[in-house]
Amino acid sequence: MSFVYHANALAFGGVLRNPCCEVIPSTGVVLSPSGGEGSETIRNYNYKGIITFDEASVYVAGSQRGRYRNTIATVSIRNLNVLNMVKVELLIARVTSEHLATDTGRQSSCEEPQFTFEGSLLENVRIGGRSVGVKLDHSLFSRYATHSALVKAFADKASADDQALGISPRAADGDDNLATRYGKRFCWPRESTGNGAPSRNDVIRCSLVDSSDIPEADPDEDLNNEETRRVADRIKPVRRNGYIIRIADFGTIAVGEVVLKPHQRTVNMLRFNLGSPHEGEMTFGSPTTNGTDMFPP
Repeated sequence: MSFVYHANALAFGGVLRNPCCEVIPSTGVVLSPSGGEGSETIRNYNYKGIITFDEASVYVAGSQRGRYRNTIATVSIRNLNVLNMVKVELLIARVTSEHLATDTGRQSSCEEPQFTFEGSLLENVRIGGRSVGVKLDHSLFSRYATHSALVKAFADKASADDQALGISPRAADGDDNLATRYGKRFCWPRESTGNGAPSRNDVIRCSLVDSSDIPEADPDEDLNNEETRRVADRIKPVRRNGYIIRIADFGTIAVGEVVLKPHQRTVNMLRFNLGSPHEGEMTFGSPTTNGTDMFPP
């Protein structure tokens, strides 16, 4: 048996379909399965004035120290500007994983990995011409660092999490499970959280975003309904549902989007779904890590 490292870090990439069909080549780096490190830096980028930034750097690394097999993937982008509608002075996306081996041998098996997103941040964000506050909170994911621990915590009563934090249980929702408490933040319908975090094919979607001063959308608004969306665009041109931000005549942005799998974690710091007059999808700051035992040795 041997260990296979896995980490990748995407600075940016995507596709535009209107007003012209073009691919924005993905820029990133992938870690060797044997470990080591990899990096890439791009400076003074300008794509037709649609995307500009001063510098984007990606870095991945994997190594073993004693019984611990550690992996990191990180992305930083300075002075990002997308269509003069979204500006971010500093974006940092960071994921680490740690696999504890049964002994110090390089062919020993590992326990379930632990992950963190500590260090991820968004500084000085402007959307639609105004400064907005976006507060990130990594603590939940650090507190329940393994997939099984996080799934169990979401299914347990919210009061159990309060006790873990050493605070008095909140009377308002202490008897609800933790998934219900976090449902609004993570865009989970209340009816889907009765048994814990909603998932599909063992994949859970949530976010690092804790709060924002962007106005909230009407709770009954369906962002997939074009007719009602257009009406709401006139009333609240910039609004949000949890970590999803809607901008009139621009599109939607998923901020700090986290994708959880049993042995893998990804964060997409900014994932755009553009519509009118530009149409397409783009992602900025997307690192992933995991790693696994491999047979044969």
